[in-house]
Amino acid sequence: MASSYNPWLVLLSVAIAIVASYAALGLARRVVTNEEATWRPWLAGGALAMGFGIWAMHFIGMLALRLPLNPGLSLSYSAPLTLASMLPSTAAFGLLLYMIRRVRQPHAVHIALGSLILGAGIGGMHYAGMAAIEIAPVLRFDVGMVALSVVVAVSFASVGVWLAFRQAGARASHRTQVLGAAVMGCAVAAMHYTGMEAAHFADNCVSVSSAWSLPSDGLATAVSAGAFLILGFTILITVMDARLGEQNSRLMQDLRAAKEQAEEAARAKSDFLANMSHEIRTPMNAIIGMSMLALKTDLNPRQRNYVDKVHRSAKGLLGIINDILDFSKIDAGKLAVENIPFSLAEVLDNLANQVGYKAEDKGLELVFDVARDVPDALVGDPLRLGQVLINLGNNAVKFTDQGEITVAVRKLGGPGADATLSFQVKDTGIGMSPPQLERLFASFSQADSSTSRKYGGTGLGLAICKSLVELMHGRIEASSLPGKGSSFRFELPFGLQEATSQAGPARMLQADELRGRRALVVDDNEIARTVTAALARDMGLAVELADSGAVAVRMASDAARAGTPYELLFVDWKMPGMNGVEALRQLQNQRVRIDAASIMVTAYERDDVMDSAHAAGVSLQAVLTKPVTPSTLLETVAEVLGRCQPGKARGGERSPAPGAPRSLVGARVLLVEDNLLNQELAMELLSDAGMQVVLAQNGRDALHVLQDDIAFDGILMDCQMPVMDGFEATRAIRDDPRLTTMPVLAMTANAMAGDRERVLAVGMNDHISKPIDVDEMFNVLARWIKPRQRQRAALGMAPSPAPAAAPPVPAAPATSAAPVDGRPLDALRTIDTAAGLRRTQQNQGLYRRMLIKFAEGHRDFGTGFAAAVERGDMALATRMAHTLRGTAGTIGANAVWQAATELELACDQGRPRAAQLALLAVVQRELGPVLEELRTWTAANGPATPPAGGAAEAKAELARLTQRLRTLLVESDPEAVALVAALRRAAAGSAAQQPIHAITQAVDDFRFDEALEALDQWGGAS
Repeated sequence: MASSYNPWLVLLSVAIAIVASYAALGLARRVVTNEEATWRPWLAGGALAMGFGIWAMHFIGMLALRLPLNPGLSLSYSAPLTLASMLPSTAAFGLLLYMIRRVRQPHAVHIALGSLILGAGIGGMHYAGMAAIEIAPVLRFDVGMVALSVVVAVSFASVGVWLAFRQAGARASHRTQVLGAAVMGCAVAAMHYTGMEAAHFADNCVSVSSAWSLPSDGLATAVSAGAFLILGFTILITVMDARLGEQNSRLMQDLRAAKEQAEEAARAKSDFLANMSHEIRTPMNAIIGMSMLALKTDLNPRQRNYVDKVHRSAKGLLGIINDILDFSKIDAGKLAVENIPFSLAEVLDNLANQVGYKAEDKGLELVFDVARDVPDALVGDPLRLGQVLINLGNNAVKFTDQGEITVAVRKLGGPGADATLSFQVKDTGIGMSPPQLERLFASFSQADSSTSRKYGGTGLGLAICKSLVELMHGRIEASSLPGKGSSFRFELPFGLQEATSQAGPARMLQADELRGRRALVVDDNEIARTVTAALARDMGLAVELADSGAVAVRMASDAARAGTPYELLFVDWKMPGMNGVEALRQLQNQRVRIDAASIMVTAYERDDVMDSAHAAGVSLQAVLTKPVTPSTLLETVAEVLGRCQPGKARGGERSPAPGAPRSLVGARVLLVEDNLLNQELAMELLSDAGMQVVLAQNGRDALHVLQDDIAFDGILMDCQMPVMDGFEATRAIRDDPRLTTMPVLAMTANAMAGDRERVLAVGMNDHISKPIDVDEMFNVLARWIKPRQRQRAALGMAPSPAPAAAPPVPAAPATSAAPVDGRPLDALRTIDTAAGLRRTQQNQGLYRRMLIKFAEGHRDFGTGFAAAVERGDMALATRMAHTLRGTAGTIGANAVWQAATELELACDQGRPRAAQLALLAVVQRELGPVLEELRTWTAANGPATPPAGGAAEAKAELARLTQRLRTLLVESDPEAVALVAALRRAAAGSAAQQPIHAITQAVDDFRFDEALEALDQWGGAS
């Protein structure tokens, strides 16, 4: 039977195929780009929409078919088969979208597989739809045309699959999608009409309707309307989702950019804080160290008062700096906690050292209430625990004017090898109201502005405490009432050391040695009396209490008369009415029997107590320093009972490491430091401790020293130096098999997060922060440095021979006391000499030498800097500007300092060469008058005159001085610097003047090894 097609319906079917293809390509993109949780709904909805769209195109194409049936008859379709024909295309599109989702980089095999799936789905849908036509006789198909239609379907499907993969990729565009939809739609239509040509209708065929028939009348309109509606909706939501995705992508890009900016700002802040720390701590090192050294000298009362206030203020400023840096580390999430074995008793001892003196100064009682079952050998972070306790303790002292401060420790339990401890710091101070408690742990906040004005502080301490406690997996809380005091309580989990997980301090007495022994505890403070008594009872003592000296005298007298004397008396020193010394004096005068010992308990200095007792004629067996802890009480009792050697117990000593300097006597160390002021301070501190010091100016100099001489007990390494910094030098040291165990201790002003980890990572053993805390420095040194002389003595070996002693020569007068020749310093108009003298501790001799060095060292600055810039050696140019800046600031050439600062900044920032040379001109404009004035001033000073008495006496004097200098240089004794002025005077006008100038120049710079080598090469005065 001849057939024909309705051209409008054919065009309509092609249009539906193109629209469906456009939707398919958009869906492929959405399936790929959506997140894990949302791509499945897109796949399911897309498969249904595409299945329906292609089916609609096929159905409209069948409706376009015209057969010459009987008038009034039209084709009808089986509803079940018509709907079922939709399934193959829906399943095929679902599988294709899944493949596109999973395969991000398709190959030929993926295209081929997708083509077979899509071609089979379209072919299945087509022939299932043809079977739905209700006609008799049944349709027949041309096998050849069927095969051709399948080939066409698979071939055109390959084009569609390739386009779908491409659309899903990053290279997709709207234009690509439109062109791809047109090609794919026409391909699908071509396959359909090829398949239609495979069908053969009989000449006598008639339409056979069934109960489930779908009449063809109106179907084209309904199906096409439904297809466009569904596909249009699909395209709409696809476009909307794509735009939302683009907006989200832009938003994520903005968020990433904002995050990167925030991270960059955090890095900049960290770098700024590190630089600020270095810049502040370096002069702070000099202030704290030099003021401490000055306090050791003979000062009149007014001078001592001034210097002591400077020292205290500097340490207070250092505390503020540390708070700010700690807060910054916490804010940046870069503050880490350790997990190491430690002793709780040592942490509490350190707390007593840090807080005890402050409480003593205010007349407050500091009480430690540590339960007996609290373990001592813990695993955790002792530094951060101590920091929290010291911060809370200092706060308690600050806000308490009378009464006591109690530090209580309790064990709350813990699983297995862990223990949770509760710490409470309670005071009787001013207290706080509920509103003040609510903002207590906020950063930069105190109770109120009046509190801030009256008591000072940054408002960071409690915020840092809270952050530290939370970092250690604990929690902190506070309670308070106005006028009644405050209580801070925090809980922390700790591990227990495997071999020493038992509670309490290590015992030096047998369990039954103290059981039943009678003891009297005398203290006017109820809490201190109760705590001391509880600790003594835990040790097995039978304790009675007295609240005053008079009551104690009566009770001791009554007990002695009754034949049950007290064996131990624990007597507080400072009590109202009758103090402890007076109470013991009366007992001794009355010959009251005390079987074992009288122990004075005090928060004051041990020496003060002993002096007071000696003046009153009272015999004391021991002094126990408050706050009393289980370990100090036990050790003190063991000492007075002869169970440990005197001095071995910690009972009364309140010093971070009283033996540290003594243990370092005889140690030989290599000091690697480029800053002259730090050299002078470190060498004097180390020499005062009996150590021999060899100086290296930078890391490379240190390596040169170590090539020929490794007889050092340790190396103190500055981290930031020119030529070679401390990190590179340490790596080279660790590469030397001879030096793998040599202690290397970092000395740096950087105190940011990760600084300690960085020095440890390169092979250093520990970290000493600047400004130098002398006690902490000696603690670290004693931990790592074991003098070889001491080791040889312990092994019964003879010590290494010392250099032959030189004949005694009167020491040259100190530089600061040396007579000052020439024009006065106030003749210098371009230099702030008052500021320069302040920086040299009013040492005029040292300051004059610095002025001469400045003039000599920077005479050719402009030429050297310009040459460095011309060669492109910006590292040298930056270093020259940095050196000029530092030395100008030191001598007080403020205008030069300002100009050099700008020049250094320009070099650091890599500004154009023209800008750098313009700033160089500014530096030369300021530097020229200074150098000219110094040249005139130096010439006016004139050369020193040789000593009177003739050439022979001058020669003998020079010989004695050089011999003395050699002895000091061999011993690396900083006293060599004091000989410089006398040597130059003795050599003036002689042939020795030039070599002596070179030698003393090296001595002035603390380059003792170079000075010794030059002295030996010269051969001395002959």
